[in-house]
Amino acid sequence: MSKVELVNNKDHHKIKVMTHRSSQLGDEVSITGVFPSEFVQLQNEYVVFFKKNAQTGLFHSVVLLGFAEGENLYLENDNWMAEYMPLSILRAPFLIGFTEHINNGVPEQVAAVHIDVAHPRVNYEHGEPLFLEHGGNSEYLTQINSVLQAIHHGHADDEAFMQSLLKYDLLESATLKVGSDTLTGLYTINEDNLRQLDASALEALHQVGYLQHIYMVMASLGQLKSLVNVKLNQSKQQSEHQSPPQSELKGTK
Repeated sequence: MSKVELVNNKDHHKIKVMTHRSSQLGDEVSITGVFPSEFVQLQNEYVVFFKKNAQTGLFHSVVLLGFAEGENLYLENDNWMAEYMPLSILRAPFLIGFTEHINNGVPEQVAAVHIDVAHPRVNYEHGEPLFLEHGGNSEYLTQINSVLQAIHHGHADDEAFMQSLLKYDLLESATLKVGSDTLTGLYTINEDNLRQLDASALEALHQVGYLQHIYMVMASLGQLKSLVNVKLNQSKQQSEHQSPPQSELKGTK
């Protein structure tokens, strides 16, 4: 069970955080949220999709890490097999929380760094310290603060991007088949509708940087074959008499 606390020098002076990758440290996830500011880096190594939140009905950007629940094909022998690591993975066990401050007599909510002290990465012996021995934030905590700030702004950016995709009807449902497994609930760019946009719509998307985001998402689909190949190499059920699973991505207009 999580135990989230506001990071402070008094209570967390001796805490350390293990930063290596491991299934025992919470890295066995098959999908994780990402943000438009990451798309340029992500498209080189990951497949970017969109997913609808069942509770809020809002869409958000994600990358596929595996084809089964708890399967992370980027994790191998406690190593992350990609140069770029999504911010949502990098930030654990930290998260953004809000504390109340009084500004000229008016209470306001201020974003602040919080930590889940019950997370398996948190301990007192191994890893990166949060604070320097004689006071002050460690370089690691400063880096985490930057990551959380990027995530904080990234949520608003992603929401605005999703609204534009919906406005121009640029989302379509994607069914991903890998062998006998079928993944549903993912969405991608509707390329037919994109090609039919007029000049004013394309210019509007370009002016706010969304056209580049769209092209990065489309380019990322080229990484799907590589991810399937990793799945094949790790599968224990392969045999000489079995045909290798094929991948297929179908869009539903």
